Amino acid sequence: MVTTTRRTLLTGAAALGAGTLAACSGGGGGGGDIPDEIPADTSGEITYSIWDQAQKGAMEKIIAAFGKQFPDITVSLTVTPFEQYFEKLQTQATGGDLPDVFWMNGPNFQLYASEGKLQDLADVPGVDADSYPDAMNALYTLDGAQYCVPKDFDTIGLWWNADHFEKAGVEAPTEDWTWDDYRETSRAITEALADDGVWGNAGGTENQAYVYPLVLQAGGEIISEDATRSGYGSDAAIEAFEFLRGMVEEKIAPSIEFTSENKPADLFNAGKAAMLWSGNWSAAVFKDSPVRDAIRTAPLPTGKQAGNVIHGIGNTMAAEGRNKAAAAAFLAFLGGEEANRIQAEEGAANPAFEGTAQAYVDALPEFELQRFIDAAADASPYPVSRNTAAWLSLELEYYPKIVGGELEVAAGCAELAQKMDEALADEQ
Repeated sequence: MVTTTRRTLLTGAAALGAGTLAACSGGGGGGGDIPDEIPADTSGEITYSIWDQAQKGAMEKIIAAFGKQFPDITVSLTVTPFEQYFEKLQTQATGGDLPDVFWMNGPNFQLYASEGKLQDLADVPGVDADSYPDAMNALYTLDGAQYCVPKDFDTIGLWWNADHFEKAGVEAPTEDWTWDDYRETSRAITEALADDGVWGNAGGTENQAYVYPLVLQAGGEIISEDATRSGYGSDAAIEAFEFLRGMVEEKIAPSIEFTSENKPADLFNAGKAAMLWSGNWSAAVFKDSPVRDAIRTAPLPTGKQAGNVIHGIGNTMAAEGRNKAAAAAFLAFLGGEEANRIQAEEGAANPAFEGTAQAYVDALPEFELQRFIDAAADASPYPVSRNTAAWLSLELEYYPKIVGGELEVAAGCAELAQKMDEALADEQ
């Protein structure tokens, strides 16, 4: 598998250097400067790109509300599935055709910011960083400048199916559950509901939702604080992977081959798994689940210590857009209280704007979403570096091999750590 490095990620298609990319980004900067105050009669057409179909309705309502303040600005919304989103964004960046406003995530942020593709928020009127969690502001800050308005934030919890627990005759998860409790309950449900084709847990190797919390709970880290060293070679990482692999080998979690074709969240959503580690982003999907009435949440089980991850989407705008005044007006609106309250009331995502989260909790009371908000206090920031994508591709390559048994756990972790160290060195 070819590993993408920082030097090649944004230059691949046309073999252009970073300087050339910066020069042609956004059609040559035809939109001019952003005024200190944006008048209500500002006009123009801008594009807004996102990746989550489940949030499309909420984003359309936000666009409609924005239109009442800026009736002469037309916003065209595009939804691209996450699996293709950043590949498309890379092509757009290379060709100088980035969307005017678009979603960004932590793993890709530093690369696009360091290549001069994103607008410094200091030049966007109406954006107040004090309105958002410090951890989210920090996630989208590079070299002292912030480039994304936090849209939402998420942590990880345990989603579980009360009907399956009741039918299997096992007790509900508690706040002091351990890895052993999780494993043994998975075993009991898998055995009791085998004839129904129900797994005790949905399995998988999702990094943010599953592997990262496990490594943290074992006392490890994914990446060093200075982003120069991998944590996958540690005893803690080995312990986490042995836990995952053990459940697969004991057949109380689906095989890697099975979850490669049947996503864990889809298994849970279809009632074919009793437990799933996932973030509060799943609420936007599970609110329409055929098993919605049975879905509950609980805190994550813990290992040697508690461990969780905080992350969230950022709204950003192209540094060299076609109509920067209109884009800046929309970006400021997206970061404001009204837009955050709309997405909260729609149950689309946990809003980042301070004081608007209660509407999100109230939108889906049966999911007890407050526990995800409370978990943010002790959660670790999503691990990132200048070119996170380079080592994310290594995770995608090695996780299945380690958990699926193709590689011995300690040797596989050591090999992953070595290659990740090489990728991090390439960033320096």
